[in-house]
Amino acid sequence: MGVINLCVSSHYFDTMKISAVLISLFCCSVSLGQIQSDSFRISFSTFNHAERIFNGTTTYILTESSIKVTKTYFGDTTSKTVYSKKIKNNQSLVLALDKIEMDSLKDYYFNYCVMITSGDEYFLDFIRNSTKKSISLHHYYLKQLDDIIGIINSNLPSKYQFLYLNKDDKQDCKF
Repeated sequence: MGVINLCVSSHYFDTMKISAVLISLFCCSVSLGQIQSDSFRISFSTFNHAERIFNGTTTYILTESSIKVTKTYFGDTTSKTVYSKKIKNNQSLVLALDKIEMDSLKDYYFNYCVMITSGDEYFLDFIRNSTKKSISLHHYYLKQLDDIIGIINSNLPSKYQFLYLNKDDKQDCKF
């Protein structure tokens, strides 16, 4: 009888261990899911056609935990980080991003008042949870992009802040 009790007890403890591991994994996956629900990544790149050879392309990368500014010079295949900073998981960033209606935006905007080989080019990649949006703009003012640039700039020293187009810039020329 002692052997049977020992076997039953051993089986009981193995089942309890497996149950504890499964419960732990479930709790971890739920908490990771909550962390990821507020995760986002914004990549905003820009260059000016006339200045690209000398000034290259600047890219701003903002996540819930960091901001980074990189430069890629004309002809280079790699970028150089010119500024990087850790930021606290800032709920106000998430709330500000929620107010920007990215789903309603087109993928491409073009300002016919500026020649295709002139002006500023803007590329925005936005990832939030399972939503991904990529937008290209040719010297085009867009309120939502202005709002995103404001969020990016609020996390940068003035030396690295980006000056976007003015909402009054002419862009209603007909093609």
